[in-house]
Amino acid sequence: MTPLQYALDLFVESAPARRGIHELEANSDIGYQKNQVFARIVGLGLSARRFVDAAYFIVAQEAEIKEAYDVTLSFFKWLMRYDSKNREHFSSVIRSVKSSMLEVTSAPVISVDQKGRLIEEATDEADLDSDSVPAEPNVESRGASTEDGDWLELIGRVSVRNGRIRFRVPIELQRLIKDPQNSYWTSLLVTSRFTVIYARAIYDHVLPTLSSGTTGWLPMEVVRNLPGRSWANHAEFKYFKRDYLEPAVKQINELSDIDLSYETRAGTPGSRKQDQIRLRFKRKEGALAVKAAMLNSVALFQTLQSEFGLSDKQFEQIESNRATWTDDRIQQAIEYTRWTIRQGTKVKRASAYLMKSLAENYRVSDADKQVEAIQQQLAVQAVAEKEAKEVARNAAVASVVAADKAADQRRSEEIRSARETFAALSGKEREGFVRKFTAHNNSLGIRSIERQGLKPAEINEANVLQWPSIADTFCLFVAGELRKAKRTKAPAA
Repeated sequence: MTPLQYALDLFVESAPARRGIHELEANSDIGYQKNQVFARIVGLGLSARRFVDAAYFIVAQEAEIKEAYDVTLSFFKWLMRYDSKNREHFSSVIRSVKSSMLEVTSAPVISVDQKGRLIEEATDEADLDSDSVPAEPNVESRGASTEDGDWLELIGRVSVRNGRIRFRVPIELQRLIKDPQNSYWTSLLVTSRFTVIYARAIYDHVLPTLSSGTTGWLPMEVVRNLPGRSWANHAEFKYFKRDYLEPAVKQINELSDIDLSYETRAGTPGSRKQDQIRLRFKRKEGALAVKAAMLNSVALFQTLQSEFGLSDKQFEQIESNRATWTDDRIQQAIEYTRWTIRQGTKVKRASAYLMKSLAENYRVSDADKQVEAIQQQLAVQAVAEKEAKEVARNAAVASVVAADKAADQRRSEEIRSARETFAALSGKEREGFVRKFTAHNNSLGIRSIERQGLKPAEINEANVLQWPSIADTFCLFVAGELRKAKRTKAPAA
């Protein structure tokens, strides 16, 4: 089952109870591998971020580049946790997404200026991870990126018609969305829970570097400007901390799959201004994304979880051996386990056998594949031969049945014709036929009479047709006598 099919199933199950995606407690995650370049998206509101998540989740499910994507509007809104019936507000969300641009550059971004512009990391910058206090960074003197760069719209044309939404995504972005490299796992089950824009913005910012556990010391403007321009960009730190930062951290820790903490310091010697921040974070134990994030392929994660039913402990074992247990090696173990099961080998637990195959680096050889292919071909031929024999047998039976039916029809016709002929004969002629029928040398007639408990002397032209079984035998006898008479007359003619 693909993530999209799984999401559709959950949507259908939750629709009658009117349960949103943020209320689900699922055994599997709904998400996708998001390229790290999308961490550069800043300035989007909460609903707009959810719109992008839903759209990119749908795009990520198919490997091929498509001109447009089309799903039911109710499912799309469910994915983005949008339950408002306000058409104008939904239109404003779409306009907000369409008016935003993604700047694609090769350098990593560590800051955003007060106008929401991206600031690239300078190569001669002091080490911000050290505990030494560097000079306060001058945002304007560092400046945003130069005029060189690429800006891509996050979403193309959007059409809402007849309860469906159809949208386009630039080809360049589709390639990034479908590219499992340089990516991190994004869970819609987590991101849909946020109601504080700073919580969502901070969560998006730290997710790509989750394995490092910390951001290092960063200018406070990084956090202030993540959601875009607002009063929070310029508020005194104590108010920013109280009204934005603390509620965001609290919501991240309560609703998400990571634990987050922070510390601040005055980055300028002699100054008490808290203008630098360091975020620390780690994934919570048991989070679905722990298992999903370690694999570059969503389909591979779904296979391990759904088809083989790997436990949390087994996923942790895979995670601890990822240096050697690559996706290719995992796929190789899956292929070997499936092949072993097809051979009829007794496998008590597929998950345990898969883990053994992975640890021992088992693989299906080309020779084994050739043997299996030949066996399958022979099995197909045997089935075809069996089916051909069955068809021939059925045809023979049908032919016999048809022949019997035709014979019965001819017999019935002979009996009818003979009865009519016998009725039209004179009394003397009828008496002659009965006399021959009851003669001792006509064993067929004698047996039919005796089966009725009668004697031949009791049968005459008046009652010979009274008993059905005697009548049928007698009429066939008459028909035979008429044929003999006809053949006898033929030469004379």
